[in-house]
Amino acid sequence: MVGTVNKHIRIDEELWERLEAAAKDRKTTANRLLAELAARWLENREWPRTDVQIQVARSSLFTAQAVARDMIAAGREEEIEEIRRDISRIAPDLPEEPPDI
Repeated sequence: MVGTVNKHIRIDEELWERLEAAAKDRKTTANRLLAELAARWLENREWPRTDVQIQVARSSLFTAQAVARDMIAAGREEEIEEIRRDISRIAPDLPEEPPDI
């Protein structure tokens, strides 16, 4: 291929077989799939960038869990479900499968 470079990486055999199977489904090569996935990750990684952002995210999740437990203990499960529905409308769940390239 014009404009390509030849590089070598070490990878676990089982992981390589998974990459080959995924690449076959997408009608590409495992090398190309791996490179495209890495490029996509580099382009799209935005958050969390710092340790502080990670700590804030973890603290927020811990706080939400503590509040939810208190609400359950107080018999307010219906309110928790309402909050979950509101959150789902604002920030829908992430897909379980990565998007096709």
